Amino acid sequence: MANTNNVQKTPFNRGVGPGSRFSRTIEKPKDAKKVIKRLIKYLVSSKLIFILLIVSVLFYTFCNLYNNILLKNIVESLGEYDKELGMWVKNPNGDEFIKNLIYLGIFELLFCITMFFNSLLSVFLSTNTVRKMRNDLFNKIVHLPIYYTDSHEHGDILSRMTNDVDNISNAISQSVTTLFSGIITIIGCLGIMIYYSPLLTLGSVVVVILTFVLTLLMNKYARPLFKKQQIILGKLNTQTEEMVSLNKTVMTNNRELIAIEEFNEYSNEFRKTATIAQIVGGSMGPLMNFINNVGYFLTCLLGSLFILKGIGNTLLNEPLTVAIVIMFLTTSKKFARPINNIANLYSSLITALAGAERVFAIMDEKEEDFSGTNEFKMESVVGDIEFDDVVFGYPSGKLVLDGFSMKAKAGSKIALVGATGSGKTTIVNLLLRYYDINGGSIKIDGKDINLASKKELRDSISIVLQDPILFGESIENNIKYGKEDATDEDVDNALTFANCTSFVNKLENGKKTVLTENASNISQGQRQLLTIARAVIANPKILILDEATSSVDTRTEKKIQDAMNKLMENRTSIIIAHRLSTIQDANMIIVLDKGKVVEKGTHKELLELNGVYKNLYETQFKGIQT
Repeated sequence: MANTNNVQKTPFNRGVGPGSRFSRTIEKPKDAKKVIKRLIKYLVSSKLIFILLIVSVLFYTFCNLYNNILLKNIVESLGEYDKELGMWVKNPNGDEFIKNLIYLGIFELLFCITMFFNSLLSVFLSTNTVRKMRNDLFNKIVHLPIYYTDSHEHGDILSRMTNDVDNISNAISQSVTTLFSGIITIIGCLGIMIYYSPLLTLGSVVVVILTFVLTLLMNKYARPLFKKQQIILGKLNTQTEEMVSLNKTVMTNNRELIAIEEFNEYSNEFRKTATIAQIVGGSMGPLMNFINNVGYFLTCLLGSLFILKGIGNTLLNEPLTVAIVIMFLTTSKKFARPINNIANLYSSLITALAGAERVFAIMDEKEEDFSGTNEFKMESVVGDIEFDDVVFGYPSGKLVLDGFSMKAKAGSKIALVGATGSGKTTIVNLLLRYYDINGGSIKIDGKDINLASKKELRDSISIVLQDPILFGESIENNIKYGKEDATDEDVDNALTFANCTSFVNKLENGKKTVLTENASNISQGQRQLLTIARAVIANPKILILDEATSSVDTRTEKKIQDAMNKLMENRTSIIIAHRLSTIQDANMIIVLDKGKVVEKGTHKELLELNGVYKNLYETQFKGIQT
């Protein structure tokens, strides 16, 4: 990969905003059915695990329900003794008791084992699904056009990769088994209860419906409180992040006490909101338990009355017995539990579906088109560049370039000068086809770049930005980023060419030294020299330089300038100029203002024009106020 540092700063670049990760409230999906269908496709992509999980859940549910029947059989095997008559109405059956007790033990053991396997299979299904989804999402992001990342908040994109996918993972691991087993359990329990006593079933269903309605009402009241809690938590995180990252600025301006007051204000507000939210949320469990216990008591009461009165027979018109009532009590509890569990999963399921919809929204974006004609080959590029009456405006803004024209002969040095927003960086973006022009044409060696393969085009161009971009890898790998198949000799030559050898050799591990985050273990100037070395190893025909000497000392500036001058030899170079002293030897200086060329010529010619360039030059070097 010859092109390096190819992320340009445009008027639409947006970074990760403080607190963006924490302040997002619970969303609802716009099209839940469509999202669920796509999620199911991801789930069934792990077919074996999915089938095993379904079979395991079925067996787990069967064990859970059949234990109720075994409990009834155990109680019945104990017989019935009539105290008034002083005799056994139904004699105990020891063999039946032992047999059913053993069966109960076996099925309880199988129930525990399958529950364990359900947990394992849910984890495997979740991690496999999320791995595939993350891979697909990352692959999509890599192939998205630059204008997408320029026009969308970077924090939001990262949140979809992290928070949203994590929510999906949690929902799969917690919900798939709960939902599937819950539905089967509800159907199975309902069938058993109706079979043994339709009248008792009616009472249990009323209690469950009451529980479900109360859960929805509590959720409706609690959700806004938790949303507010998350918003305030976002403000707290923002305040903390700003204090940590901007502590020097805070201390320099003596704003410590004000920062503490602001933090305490948010902290107190969070305490009040969180207290109410947690009280409301925490009361839901005890309240549900109370209602369930009331239902349990009512079942006992009604069951006893039905036995005494001889009513409430089974569907086969058999009389209600104590064993049936005991079995009914355990079954009714199992009937209510999955309904409560599903109700409690509501928020996490909705959040996961909304997150999945956001993930799929990126996946549905159109990828960058890298196709092109075979005429444009990196090896054959000479370096002639021509902009002819180019018109361009960013998708969400006004025109940035209006009739821009420029010609650069191979090997020449072209400098772009102008105020912020005049269109300098846009010209570079268009040359690399990060964006396509609205009108006019851009040609390299007389060939329209719109017909060229973007890969071939970008392989022939290298960039050295004002702010050096290095990765958290070894110095050697950072250099090879410009050319994947580079040899050790190529790396050494590039380091020597860019005046890097002296400081690299002083490092403990030399070129094997791993750079820390933001390459903070080397100086600003050394970072810039390494990006030049990366451009050297790419051996481009066209070079773009965003002048990189503004934030270094004079000695380092001289090293960087010498390396850049050597790099520009025999290459077409486009320089975005900040210090006019560095471009006095340029073959042509183009002065831009609001997307139009207002002056162009050599340094000497522009000074003689006594116009915009001379005004800029004198302001910068002679201190003349304008």
